[in-house]
Amino acid sequence: MRKIIVILLLVMLCGCSKKENNIYIDEKEENTSIEEETKEDSYEDDNPIKLGLFAYNNNYHNKSVIEDTYFASFTNGVDIGSFEVFFTDEKEIDGTSFKDTWRKYYDMYSEDISKYKIGYNIKFILSNGENFEGNFLEPDIYKFSEYFYVYLYDDYNQADGTIYSHLENVDDNTIITSIKIYAVDGIDNVENIILTAFTYDSDEDFDSNGNYRGNSHYTIRIKRK
Repeated sequence: MRKIIVILLLVMLCGCSKKENNIYIDEKEENTSIEEETKEDSYEDDNPIKLGLFAYNNNYHNKSVIEDTYFASFTNGVDIGSFEVFFTDEKEIDGTSFKDTWRKYYDMYSEDISKYKIGYNIKFILSNGENFEGNFLEPDIYKFSEYFYVYLYDDYNQADGTIYSHLENVDDNTIITSIKIYAVDGIDNVENIILTAFTYDSDEDFDSNGNYRGNSHYTIRIKRK
């Protein structure tokens, strides 16, 4: 009789958890994980914005999108490149100034797209095979400061006639329309850089690891000349 009671107690204790490979898993934590996976699986993005990345220059007449690869000098103390985002997937754009050109393509959308923000992702590989990656949703100049600095700009809201400078902070009205990558000492170790621009409106546009998963993005590869 005593043996039966002991066996019943053991069964009751084991019933509180599930055992897999000698590791007890709390059912509450497992259910939470399943809910998170289900939430990610049900994600749908209705963002209508199409993007293009364009190399900076002052001439906005027949300005061409960077098709796939941008060749640049990876030299300490020199800009690797400055890149502007326009809300279009056209191969060439046309306008008289940045503000006029940017607004021209913004206004082509019939739906309200004011809730969307522009962000960037940078990936790069070192000569030893080491990989780095990070998002830029706000100024973070020294994120990869061993290799290069990253400057963000709001060209659209830049007041005419004022000293032009990179963003130091952002607010609800900020539009991060362009990005500049400036090489420093460690650039000699960088093999190539992958730059992606994207638009988003909430945290749901990123997975649990912080990776953008929406459908509004444009990517270029920056390689040494």
